[in-house]
Amino acid sequence: MPRRSLQFQGLNDAIDDIRLLQRVGYERRGNWSLGQICDHLAIFFRGSLDGFDTKFPWIVRATVGKFVLRRIFEAGKMRTGVKVPKRFLPAGVRADAVAADELVELIDRFGRKSEPLEPSPIFGPLTKEEWTKLHLIHCAHHLRFLMPK
Repeated sequence: MPRRSLQFQGLNDAIDDIRLLQRVGYERRGNWSLGQICDHLAIFFRGSLDGFDTKFPWIVRATVGKFVLRRIFEAGKMRTGVKVPKRFLPAGVRADAVAADELVELIDRFGRKSEPLEPSPIFGPLTKEEWTKLHLIHCAHHLRFLMPK
């Protein structure tokens, strides 16, 4: 099934897309609902603000993590079908509106936060600019699976 081609230039673009999907409805082109996608994205926004309860071994963050991050930034997108640890998956099905509102609040909070931010469990320490770029790519990666009606 075809997916949307998305690329967000700023945090407000991601918020606008979430609100659009809420307003007009959507057709799923993947496994997750808007609520599940928002829950998943919220894990990473919250973690960048408050810290993560886990991290990959330092050797992974310093080698493979840095390599993967560079590839993501160069491509401007993430690969589809990558298996992620269960702790980063949405806990279950929640109402789209509740999960979307929570994510939007986290995005707003992230936008107001200055450095330092918490390190990524996969990529290690990131600047605000790097975290922003990564969050925008991550949002576009998942939200492209929802086609506005």
